[in-house]
Amino acid sequence: MEIRRVRDIFSKHIFSILLGPFLKMLEAFFDLLIPLFMKAIIDLSFGTSRDIVTSSIGQFIQSFGTWVEDNPTLNYSLIGGVCILSMGLIGFVMTILAQYVAAKTSATIGKEVRNALYEKILSLSKKERESFGNSKLLTILNSDTYQIQQAVLLFIRLIVRAPFIILGSLLISLILDWQIGLVFVCITPLILVIIFVVMRKASKQYLVIQGKLDQISKDTSDTLEGQKVIKAFNAQEQERIKFQEKSSNYQKESIKVSKLNALINPLTFAIVAIATILVVLLGARSLSLGELFHDAPLLPSTIITEVAYLDQILFAAVQVTNIVLVFTKAGASIKRSDSVLSYQPSIVQEENAVSKAIEKGNEIFSFDHVYLSFKDSGNDTLKDISFSLKKGSSIGFIGGTGSGKSTILSLMERFMDASKGIVYYKGLPIQDYSLEDLRNEIAYVPQKSVLFKGTIASNLLLAKKDASKEEMIQALKDAQAYEFVSQYEDLLDHEVEEGGKNFSGGQRQRLCIARALLKRGEILILDDATSALDLLTDQRVRETIKNSYQDMTLVMVSQRVSTISSCEQIVVLEGGKIKAKGSHEELLSSCQVYQETYLSQIDTEGK
Repeated sequence: MEIRRVRDIFSKHIFSILLGPFLKMLEAFFDLLIPLFMKAIIDLSFGTSRDIVTSSIGQFIQSFGTWVEDNPTLNYSLIGGVCILSMGLIGFVMTILAQYVAAKTSATIGKEVRNALYEKILSLSKKERESFGNSKLLTILNSDTYQIQQAVLLFIRLIVRAPFIILGSLLISLILDWQIGLVFVCITPLILVIIFVVMRKASKQYLVIQGKLDQISKDTSDTLEGQKVIKAFNAQEQERIKFQEKSSNYQKESIKVSKLNALINPLTFAIVAIATILVVLLGARSLSLGELFHDAPLLPSTIITEVAYLDQILFAAVQVTNIVLVFTKAGASIKRSDSVLSYQPSIVQEENAVSKAIEKGNEIFSFDHVYLSFKDSGNDTLKDISFSLKKGSSIGFIGGTGSGKSTILSLMERFMDASKGIVYYKGLPIQDYSLEDLRNEIAYVPQKSVLFKGTIASNLLLAKKDASKEEMIQALKDAQAYEFVSQYEDLLDHEVEEGGKNFSGGQRQRLCIARALLKRGEILILDDATSALDLLTDQRVRETIKNSYQDMTLVMVSQRVSTISSCEQIVVLEGGKIKAKGSHEELLSSCQVYQETYLSQIDTEGK
């Protein structure tokens, strides 16, 4: 089932989410009984029990008989103490079970939210990821999912317990003495109003704070990626000042919301302290003035019990504060997570998508008057692109920067779809072809060499999971990479650092080419994949592909005429349009742009 909202994941764990609060409610029930049992013990000892609740509990204690002869106070204290200890042990067991359920459920939900977000991010096109921002996606994936996980943890542990304690304390206080109960009734809504007002203001600030955290993450990522450039231009101080400004802004917003949150506990404690004074004063006046203010003087045990329930209300109110704080943060995090989960990628596999095989010589790719434009740009990136490619043949694209070469390859891989016109693959509109099979049939070497942290073998196995050691070595040899890989003692197990930064640009390109050759797809796409290679190595790679991979359809993008000159068809691009197309010899005689490019490179190579 596709996850489009965080609550879709919550619904899968509804039993665990409800079981934990039920266990905590049982624990809270016993917590509410303990002060009543203490009051009943005192009243039995002095023979002063009046209210129906403690009288009933007193009868329950007396039902256990006499454990200590000639000392009723000790007898009642011993039996009542065993009852209180038993309730404490039962409450402890309930708490342990609830804590286990809360920890397991919150960790599971956190994992599933992260997995759903990661899966959604993988389904987004490059343009769609950029619309969110990589730094924001990373913050949502890490920080926001943690906030959601913490909210689930506290929800299970406290969402029922704290309100149950507050309501239970209110009810019991009214039963014990209605006038003191009125004090409880007045302070509880006041505490809740304070929490609500403060949290309402704070909730808006959390979205601002998370946005500033996204910006800090973005700047940090940019700095790490471009640290060589920063050092080369002696811009460290400038970058440090920029970062400190953003960090200070984040600090100011965090302090602002912390000040709001800091009001809750002091105000809550102050209200409860005032209520405690009122309870003691009411009790003292009742004891000293007898029946003037009450039907009967308050018992000391009643005053002690009422104060105990005030403490329980205070503790529960603090818990409610923590719950609301975490829920406020989690609410902002859920909104941000839902914005990603609910996003519908533009590149999806259509229902009833098919795949098929074709014979060599049949048309494998065809562009029929294809246009491409982006929503945030008024201009077409590609304009009226039409060409066809047969299986087993080769095609090369050449043109200046921004002419649309890599964009055409993205349409072939279906990293994006055409705005107008149709891209055909094996005679079918590419949207009707199975997306998974399309990607399986294409071996792709991107313009920017991409290696992942791990080993040389783990990077090669991305292309073919079950490849043997011999197959990997052969692919390395065909890509002219084995000459440097063979120098490592651990050979295929040699470490690849993050981004392959322990290899030179040319080495990274050859490893990427080896990975694509190992896949042996129907189509090999090389997006300026030999730009960092010297001319001799470039030539060797091309000759090996031509001789050893004859069944593959070859698609090449390059700035070098020499790299694509052997292609059966060459397309010259300029400003997103096809300027000319034909063989190398045909273009030399008919296309001025191609001629000028060829002559300029011949002159450069001659020097």
